[in-house]
Amino acid sequence: MPTVAEHIDQQAAAYGRLPLFEAFRQDQIPVARFADFFQEQYLAARLFQDLIWATTEIADGPYAAFAARHRRVDSGHYRWMKQDLANFGLPPMTTDDFFQLAFLPTRIQMARILAMCHRATPEKRMVILAALESAGSITLGTLFGYVARHGLLDQTGYLGQKHIDVENRQVEQIHEVASDVLDSESTYYKEVVDEVFDALTTMFSQGGNRYYDVYLDATDRAYPVQA
Repeated sequence: MPTVAEHIDQQAAAYGRLPLFEAFRQDQIPVARFADFFQEQYLAARLFQDLIWATTEIADGPYAAFAARHRRVDSGHYRWMKQDLANFGLPPMTTDDFFQLAFLPTRIQMARILAMCHRATPEKRMVILAALESAGSITLGTLFGYVARHGLLDQTGYLGQKHIDVENRQVEQIHEVASDVLDSESTYYKEVVDEVFDALTTMFSQGGNRYYDVYLDATDRAYPVQA
């Protein structure tokens, strides 16, 4: 039976095969359309900050020191995305922009994950964090590859080298600290992992369909756009 860490790897591999990510890897998204999703990505980046705060809300015990350090180094990255909007000629987002109806699907999926942290044990928080960072390494790595190939590194901080440098080895570090949980074969924690990846998969699948529908493989969409 696979361990929780191995289950995260399996889910991450499936997540990485989403049509949206494949389209970016194969350069099927035109550079002129690249920033179409930036406003919603800024929303997601800001909501991800809440997930970092919630998963590292660990006051004592064997994970506390790591959680405090992780919270410190992995916070505030959404500010890079805010600057990226300006760099690509997009206007600053208003409160109405953040809470517009069109972005409701993303807010729902991020809220699903945030709600999992309510009264969560430190162990559960670490599993959620491990799943999030594993997925994040794929998302960031895929988009970083795209901007590097197309000469956009000077225009983006959130999807650029400095973010890559901060995120380096985070997945491994979480495993080192929480090996007691991640090396277990707990069915419960595997279900926690499944919930996280289902939310992220739904969010990026629906978002990809909304922004880049004509560039994606229509035969491989598990999550159609919600009406």
